[in-house]
Amino acid sequence: MGGPGSGRWRRHIKRISVDDLPFILDINRWTQEGIIKAGNFLSGRWIWEDPKTGEEKSAIRFDVDCRDPFSPSLRLHYTITQKRTGEQVDVDYKIYLQTTCPHFGGKRWWFTCPGTVNGHPCSRRVGKLYAPPGARYFGCRHCHHLTYDTCLLSHNSDFVALGVPPGRLLRAIRMVRETNSGRKRPKSRQGRTRYWNGMP
Repeated sequence: MGGPGSGRWRRHIKRISVDDLPFILDINRWTQEGIIKAGNFLSGRWIWEDPKTGEEKSAIRFDVDCRDPFSPSLRLHYTITQKRTGEQVDVDYKIYLQTTCPHFGGKRWWFTCPGTVNGHPCSRRVGKLYAPPGARYFGCRHCHHLTYDTCLLSHNSDFVALGVPPGRLLRAIRMVRETNSGRKRPKSRQGRTRYWNGMP
């Protein structure tokens, strides 16, 4: 048995935590805003702002078409800049939507992940899509190999061996992030300002 800090996990590539990502699409937020709902057909912009200055950081355009109950969809189109060449690339693709009927009634909406894994479509039913640094498309955390802060803590055997409770360590990590950013992390990073047109 190895001691604290032993093992080969430290040589593995560190996975990015979803808590570190600034660009997230949360379908619950979109349904609360009335953007995604049965019968909707509208277009607009989804905007992220800089948490320090309030200035627009990034934006995407979208088209929602929920008129057909058998194939509702969300179309995203935006421009990304290639890091190596500085070339701007236009991205335009469709994300299909799904619905389920909870036991307590009503209808719940889901994204169908547009990502691909080993050449095969992911098609997972998910509530959130992420765009980590360098990614061209939004996808689920499985396609982008993302994890959670709590999962990262499970690998830190040094602190576990010292008897530090995982909850206390997680709070400490978040406090450091808030200190480095100069302010508390906003509760929602799924889009702080929305401008959209059309009939809800």
